[in-house]
Amino acid sequence: MSNNESQTEVANSDEGVVLTNQNLPGLGFLVNYAVYDGSVDLKHFVNYMYSISDIDFDNTIAGEERYGDNNERKAAFQARYQHLIPVPRHGGSAFSQAVRALTTKAQRVVYDDPDDPLSNNKERLRVARNGSWGYNIQWNIVPLRKNMEYALQRTRRGYVDGQPRLQVKTESLYRIRKAFPNTSFTRNWLRDYLGHVWEGTSMPSVEQLRNCVVLEPMEAEALPNDGRFMRKAQERLRDAFVSASMSIDDDKMRKTVRRTVVEMGGILPHGSSGGVYFIYDRNKTWQPNLNRLSGVIDAFADTGNTSDRHAMWVERATPWWTTISEEDSDEIPISAHSTSGMRSLTYGSSQKQIDDIKRMYVATMQNAQAKYYRLVHQMLQNGEIDEDALATKRAEVMETLEKAQNDLGTDTVALATEKYQEVVSGLTSRFESMWTPDERASQAEKERVANRIDTMLSLRLS
Repeated sequence: MSNNESQTEVANSDEGVVLTNQNLPGLGFLVNYAVYDGSVDLKHFVNYMYSISDIDFDNTIAGEERYGDNNERKAAFQARYQHLIPVPRHGGSAFSQAVRALTTKAQRVVYDDPDDPLSNNKERLRVARNGSWGYNIQWNIVPLRKNMEYALQRTRRGYVDGQPRLQVKTESLYRIRKAFPNTSFTRNWLRDYLGHVWEGTSMPSVEQLRNCVVLEPMEAEALPNDGRFMRKAQERLRDAFVSASMSIDDDKMRKTVRRTVVEMGGILPHGSSGGVYFIYDRNKTWQPNLNRLSGVIDAFADTGNTSDRHAMWVERATPWWTTISEEDSDEIPISAHSTSGMRSLTYGSSQKQIDDIKRMYVATMQNAQAKYYRLVHQMLQNGEIDEDALATKRAEVMETLEKAQNDLGTDTVALATEKYQEVVSGLTSRFESMWTPDERASQAEKERVANRIDTMLSLRLS
């Protein structure tokens, strides 16, 4: 008996199993993925992805040819992978990510003699009771205007002679703000950068992009608390802003993966908050796309989750502000403990699994109905019915019900909708009391109002 035949026999048992062999029969795929912290330059990622992709390189040795060297293979790669690869951040999103590069999650000990003329220890803090002069320091970001302006806040912790308990001193010393030439600058810069990566056009000015973010003393025209620190912090901020504007990170990758899986018809199993989806695909039409998406996540794991990752917001073994000499510039970031990955498993090979899939669909449909009826209820409470907004939301619910009907039949849809018949009756009564026509109104007018209410609340499939 071949391995495939053996696996098919097991899959057709009463319990059924989840199998890694995607070619075995089943109702679809159970997709699970995890994308961990990381960041990688988009251009580097595209070239790496191109070198390991399923594009036919003829007799070319993999890795010798770079993306763009061959127009025919470049077009084939774009068609298969461009929609699966995220685009970098821009504008306020890139800015809010960049400011994280100035925070320190852990506290650092700084020895600071208050008798030194250049000391910042005017409070005469000690690291420990009766210990050395100094304090534990931590830098935090405080939003002033989200995605537009932040304060860089210094928190120092230490002991003061005569005080038995730990003292905390907090100061907002610096302001971090955007200084874009115009509102469309970063959007246009990203467009030009994508053209450079995907089409080989000229690279937009990185120096102009760097100058879009500024770090300055909190008080206007005031001297900086520490000029060397402020200069170093601004350079780090600008490096992080450029990095965020040219790189894809784990958040962007995670959103792209989720969007792609949902576009394939993926639904969340009951009890799942994300990262696990079931895709109904009896004929396995989505199998090539799932394999390519898995390849993209594997490439991100290789380039974004490895020990040499360079995300500016990664916590490092040495605090960034102490790196002031060339000899210290080779500090190693703390490596990732997990790597990203994705698996697509054959599912739905037994009656028990089919029942489980039905429960997934029912839960998805009921969730969609609940959101719709909550919106209707909220509008009734507010006394304003936006029928256009309801029509848009209703269309989304109907699309969910139609998919379930096409995949699993009308019985599954009935299981999901019968629970809400009482809700529909209650809402209908409230609408009737609000929209009841005058007693002298014609029968046609009364029917028109009744049909209007029914259209708004009924989620029946034809």
